[in-house]
Amino acid sequence: METEQIRDVLNGYLKDIFFRVLDIQAKQVSIASKKRLSRTELHSIEIIKDVPDPILTDVADKLHISKATASVCIDRLVKKGFVSKNISKDDKRKSTLALTQIGEDTYHQHKEFHEKMVDSLLKDFDISEYPELLKGLKNLADFFNSY
Repeated sequence: METEQIRDVLNGYLKDIFFRVLDIQAKQVSIASKKRLSRTELHSIEIIKDVPDPILTDVADKLHISKATASVCIDRLVKKGFVSKNISKDDKRKSTLALTQIGEDTYHQHKEFHEKMVDSLLKDFDISEYPELLKGLKNLADFFNSY
């Protein structure tokens, strides 16, 4: 295959993967949560679980959204029962965020989706034999992070 054809094939795969991940993720979240969650809400749950002592600013920064948008998102998650706000012991003006049991359950279902996705990528070969693939994926992540 020529370089231009390879580029077209890669572009097609990337677009297909991107749109399918969004679609499947939305369906999985809806099933897991038994309540309708947006992708922003789902990824907020993920950030709250993964960041030590998370606050609203952590969610806004990691999702590249305004603090006002993050605040609305977190308020919805609190109202839906996925997140709790706790006054910070260090600074009474700040609230740390924590997942409720339903938030924890949703996080684990989402994590399972990601694990299955990685497993499907690795099922037919040993990744250590193809360091170029990791380099290419890192370059792609760097590209997305530059925006």
